[in-house]
Amino acid sequence: MKILITNEAGCFHPGIVALAKELCKDHRVCIVGPLTKQVGAGHSLTVDQRPLHAQQWYVLDNIKMWSVDGTPCDCVALALDKLLLDKPDLIISGIDFVNNHGNMIYTSGVVSAAVEGAIQGVKSMALSAVIKNEKKERDYRAVAKFVRRKLEFLASKIPDFGLLNVNFPEKIKPKRLMPTHLTDGLLDNEYEIEVNPFGSTFAWMKNPLREYSLDAYEQKGDLYWLKQGYITITPLKLDLLKGEALDTLQKAGIKL
Repeated sequence: MKILITNEAGCFHPGIVALAKELCKDHRVCIVGPLTKQVGAGHSLTVDQRPLHAQQWYVLDNIKMWSVDGTPCDCVALALDKLLLDKPDLIISGIDFVNNHGNMIYTSGVVSAAVEGAIQGVKSMALSAVIKNEKKERDYRAVAKFVRRKLEFLASKIPDFGLLNVNFPEKIKPKRLMPTHLTDGLLDNEYEIEVNPFGSTFAWMKNPLREYSLDAYEQKGDLYWLKQGYITITPLKLDLLKGEALDTLQKAGIKL
């Protein structure tokens, strides 16, 4: 297969390097990733007058790599339109060093890059894992090896006009896979506030985008199964329409 790999942590990040090194053993692999970290970028595209700077690098044998000084979605869109000679068979975003479960998918640059691929009509998946040391390539190898072994299976389960969101626990057990739904619930975000001597207010997010309320575990969604040591697989669709609400509005006969 021809595979495009991207992420939100940067094109030189050990997670994307480990994945590319493993997959290039069986497939044609190209990396197009952001030049710098874009954590929490969500589904954002650079649409102002600022040009995107794309640069090719020759640092990995048999793997073409481009850096783009934009968001993960910029990377996918630019790669498909201009940087790649051929349309890829598959887009893989990751490996992220924290899980992207539940409502975290809306702010995750890793998941959003896969969404952009799906919008462009390319089968896509997002990979996230619990990594002890995000700066050590060897800590990502178990996930990369698993993905290589199960790639045909995972690719076959990607829904039409959708994507797969795959999360790995800290210890991977190959036979513990759980297809499951997203955990619903509000993220328990908290900010630290400080005021400097000149009266300006500054805010830092504590535990950014990672904490859930206790009732979230009772839903037995992706968050619950990850805590039980399972690899979770969640198919996502692009259509966010709430059909029941639309039916209610249509039946109400709203007149403007």
